Amino acid sequence: MKYLLVLLFVGVLSCNQNPNKDEIVSVTDLSKVDFTDEQNVLLDVRTPEEFAQGYIPNAINVDVNSEGFDAEIKKLDKEKTYYVYCQAGTRSSKASSRLLRNGFKNIVNLKDGYSSYKK
Repeated sequence: MKYLLVLLFVGVLSCNQNPNKDEIVSVTDLSKVDFTDEQNVLLDVRTPEEFAQGYIPNAINVDVNSEGFDAEIKKLDKEKTYYVYCQAGTRSSKASSRLLRNGFKNIVNLKDGYSSYKK
């Protein structure tokens, strides 16, 4: 019984120490992030056409639905914090999952995407 409790305790600790995280941030909180700090990257995962129609300043565009998405994200520094957005939140969730699977450590999604920024 004592060993079972120790194993359970160790399991709980290891779950809580997962360095990978996928968080959600509001537009208000996003506006407080310093994107001149090279550790913070704003990643727009919409199509290039959507990006050309408007984007959040300092964003880089990597279309999550393009065939080259995985190749493009492999060029990025996995230790930086990525603030990911799309139009409404669906594609950014998909992109965040792919980033985490590829070893990225800190991923933050913009709640309700670019549409919330435009309001």
